[in-house]
Amino acid sequence: MINLTTKIKEMTVESGKRILVTSDIHGNLKYFKNVLTKASFSDNDILFIVGDIIEKGPENLKTLRYVMELCKKGNVIPLIGNVDAYRIKLIYGLSEENVSGFYNYILSLREWAGTSFYEELANECGYSINSPEDILSAKEAVIERLESEFSFLASLPTIIETQNYVFVHGGLREKDIEGNINKGVLELTKFDAFMTNTPHTFDKFVIAGHWPVVLYSNSIQQMNPIIDRNKKIISIDGGCGVKKEGQLNLLIIPDINCSVDDITYISHDDIATVTALENQEESNESIYISWLNREIRIINKGDEFSYIEHMQSGHKFDIPNRYIRNENECYDYTDYLLPVKSGDKLSLITETTKGCIVKKDGVIGWYLGKYD
Repeated sequence: MINLTTKIKEMTVESGKRILVTSDIHGNLKYFKNVLTKASFSDNDILFIVGDIIEKGPENLKTLRYVMELCKKGNVIPLIGNVDAYRIKLIYGLSEENVSGFYNYILSLREWAGTSFYEELANECGYSINSPEDILSAKEAVIERLESEFSFLASLPTIIETQNYVFVHGGLREKDIEGNINKGVLELTKFDAFMTNTPHTFDKFVIAGHWPVVLYSNSIQQMNPIIDRNKKIISIDGGCGVKKEGQLNLLIIPDINCSVDDITYISHDDIATVTALENQEESNESIYISWLNREIRIINKGDEFSYIEHMQSGHKFDIPNRYIRNENECYDYTDYLLPVKSGDKLSLITETTKGCIVKKDGVIGWYLGKYD
């Protein structure tokens, strides 16, 4: 059994090197490669991968092995995420008591991403997963054949502290870095809404993933990194692998000693783009409904749109029926009108007879004009 323990690593980053930071790749190898290409990533850069390398994407094992290969040059430093840790723990602990639940999870991942990490491992060992029994049958072979991959994930640090930045997947439970050594790996890798829920103001900027940045707002559906200068937290998870409209964010720190104002970012998604042909003014008020507050009441059901009430806010509006789930919930949705100028590039998410839902510069909203 591989033992998962909290590991804190201190390192000095040489001035003059660019620091790149991403997180929550979730098996999306294409996104990962593309965002590195956009950034012109080279051996002169230092790349931190702040956890959740695998699961929820289409190429989990290939992504993990690609990261392992990158690490051989010494300038790529991954950390462990909660999904990485959970998967190791669950695979080694598979039993008749928990296998049925895991099989249902595999089925949900198959529907979402087409595959799952364990299914890929089993297939490599010559097993097909079509029942809970198949999972248990493959377990011994999977553990034996993939020992190096599991050992790699288990060896990853939980926290890395540099001169001016601290990296952790979920968040720090204690303000003093060393005070977190007695916290479990899952406590530090799964800290939901860290930026909101931590009581601490940190001495160095803490860069975290795990919690999609879009969940920090109830009004605007935006997926770009957020910097809280007061608490000294930078949250970078763009929802890659967990949101259909998600993106993989890459933070760019020009130098270890630069001002936080010099930090920039780029992102990547595979959503097809169109060109706006008309200007559009931004709406003054809007709401963003996420899985945290997704309860609705249908007031009037239509063929394409329904008039609904959002239960938490009392807000009433029309919503495309495709966004309604189980008649009393909705998928991620916003009624925000984006500010658009003719010539803007828009990522096209949903088309309707009334307009389309698009993403512009990491922000999702409605565009009601013509496009090409």
